[in-house]
Amino acid sequence: MMRVHKLFVGLIILALVAGLAYKGYDEYRTSQGAEPVSIAGDDSVLGGLEVGQQAPAFELETIEGETVALSDYAGEQVVLNFWASWCPPCREELPELIEFGEETGIPVLGVNVTKNERRGKADVEAFLTEVPVSFPVLLDEAGVVEKTYRVVALPTTYVIGTDGRITAKQIGPVDFDWLHDKTD
Repeated sequence: MMRVHKLFVGLIILALVAGLAYKGYDEYRTSQGAEPVSIAGDDSVLGGLEVGQQAPAFELETIEGETVALSDYAGEQVVLNFWASWCPPCREELPELIEFGEETGIPVLGVNVTKNERRGKADVEAFLTEVPVSFPVLLDEAGVVEKTYRVVALPTTYVIGTDGRITAKQIGPVDFDWLHDKTD
């Protein structure tokens, strides 16, 4: 009687192991037949908007309290730079952005990700007294534009063409040569 009981328990265990093995093999086989998914053009993937996409419209206040919209620059090429005062690479690239804007006349918009500043607007103002800029500094105090452009690292720079589409993107610092190469 004990022998039959052990045999019965053994068969049940064997059946469970066989069932799990078959299920695992079936899932493996199904996954092998699936088409690979391309994420390059998938808007839901983090990493920012991509070249060729329409630049989303936005409206932000400058450090001086004036309202600036991307649409104010319709038909013009624009350099859109996301930065923060505490970001060392952002600080390093700032002279390049200033020089580029002044020498080429191509508008540069500096979007400060103000929600990431320790003291908010006060940090931005203190930084700008230290390093004055010749282009508009826009305050993204709620992080709405940062989120819309899916910025995942600072600095991030977009070049927006005359048709409103993104023509170039750089995650990390830019220099004058990169800016010059990516604009007309």
